[in-house]
Amino acid sequence: MSTTVHVHQSNVSPYSKTNTLLLCLFLGGFGAHRFYVGKSGSAVALLLLTFCGFGGIWAFIDLIMILTGSFTDNFGRYVSSWDGGPQRAAPVVSVTTHPPPQQAPPPPPPQKQADEMFCNTCGALSKKAETFCRNCGAALQK
Repeated sequence: MSTTVHVHQSNVSPYSKTNTLLLCLFLGGFGAHRFYVGKSGSAVALLLLTFCGFGGIWAFIDLIMILTGSFTDNFGRYVSSWDGGPQRAAPVVSVTTHPPPQQAPPPPPPQKQADEMFCNTCGALSKKAETFCRNCGAALQK
């Protein structure tokens, strides 16, 4: 039995663009917006750059990306919904089950003629006049 599973997922993040924008505006230098969307590695890097004095540039670039809709979450989905609502639905899953393929019936056993006999070793048909089996080479008993 074979089963095919199709999972349809949205390319839009379930995170709210409003929350991401506000976090970036007020706490962007500390990487709060990146922590919010699950990008904790780059959020820590942004936090360290802020302590060195360079984090504001990165937060400003993120602010522009959020406003244009090109900012992504940790799964690469775009944070583009202002309320984050409709994308929170479960993904649609469709399952298709196929029945096992039908097997062909085995071929009928060979029919022995009057001048033939079965080999005692492999069961192949041989002529009675032959001394050895053509299939396995065993001596035929008469």
